[in-house]
This record gives sequence, C-alpha cells and structure tokens, in this order.
Amino acid sequence: MGGVLSRFTLAGQEWSFLWYDLRRLVNRRKWRYMTAPFSAAFRAVAIYRVQRSLYLVLGTGWKVLRALLSPVFCLLSPWGSSCEIHYEASIGKGLMILHPSLGAVVSKRTVAGEHLTLTGGNCLGTKGGDLAPGQIRVGDNVLLGVNAVVLGPIRIGNRAVIGAGSVATRDVAEGEVVAGIPARPIRRREISEITSRVS
Repeated sequence: MGGVLSRFTLAGQEWSFLWYDLRRLVNRRKWRYMTAPFSAAFRAVAIYRVQRSLYLVLGTGWKVLRALLSPVFCLLSPWGSSCEIHYEASIGKGLMILHPSLGAVVSKRTVAGEHLTLTGGNCLGTKGGDLAPGQIRVGDNVLLGVNAVVLGPIRIGNRAVIGAGSVATRDVAEGEVVAGIPARPIRRREISEITSRVS
C-alpha cells in the first residue's frame, strides 16, 4: 500500500513541478498566463511531465499503454513538440525550453536538478551503448546554449554553462562555463549571474 501511495505522491509532485515550470516561463509578467500555456515551450514541458507522472503511477504498464496508443500519438504529433524528453528521465522543477522548434533530446538515463534551461537543438545522450540511470547527472541552474550537446557518462555541476555549439564529453565543475569541441573551461559563472529563480 505504501508503495502505491509513494508512486501517487511522486506523480503529484510532477504536476506541482509543471505549475512551477509555467511560473518560470511567465517570469513575473502576469499577462503571459494567458498565452504561455498555449506556447510550444510549455507544451514540450507539459508533454514530458504528463508522461512522467503516468510512468510513475503505472510503471511498465505505461510502456505497454504507450505502445498501444502510438497511432493516436502519431495523429497528435503535428500539435505536439519537436522535443523528445524521455519519461524515465528525472528533471527537477523549473525546466525551461526557450526555442522548442529547434528540438531537444533528453536520454532516459538523465537525472537533472532544478532550473535546467535548454535553449534549443540540445541533446543529453550517450557516447554509445546503454548507461545506468543517473550516469548523465546535471546539477541545478544549468544552462545549455543553442545546439549544445552533453554525452554521458558525465556530471555537470551546479550553475554550469555549456556554450552554444559545444560538445561536453567530460565532467564539468560547478560554476564552469565550457565551450568548444570537445568542451573546455573558459571561465567561471558567479552566483550573482543566476536569475532563474521564481519568487
């Protein structure tokens, strides 16, 4: 019984995260509550959160149900999102995708903290072969520039920035800004630069 309740608690947490994601997207501009829920940026996050909550409740049953519903998903895909965030990926509150039309791919092995910002064209994946859950670990307040790629196994520290067009294949320390192929440190990011919190 406790296991069932904990699954529903975790699923409920995903819905509270979705509300927080919306608030972060609105960013204190209250008039945006009228438009943000209909934006592609919010749709991409909402699709992930809804699937994640169903997976947390149903477990492998969601995989079976999703396969059975695949024709429906195909019909709905034009109104969906160009982003593929796997429902097994664990992402904290405050997820934001700035340019979802550029696409984004997040591996099921990803465990990310709060305030992850994807700017579009991003990939959090593997160098090859399967990884254990959590072998792509991303801290809080991490920003991926346009077309930035992260290939695990890898750890990205809190407040790190992966520069536009960069490919990160090695661990990135807390607060580091990295750029290039392969990505190398170019400077450190100060806490004062972080403005992504929602009041």
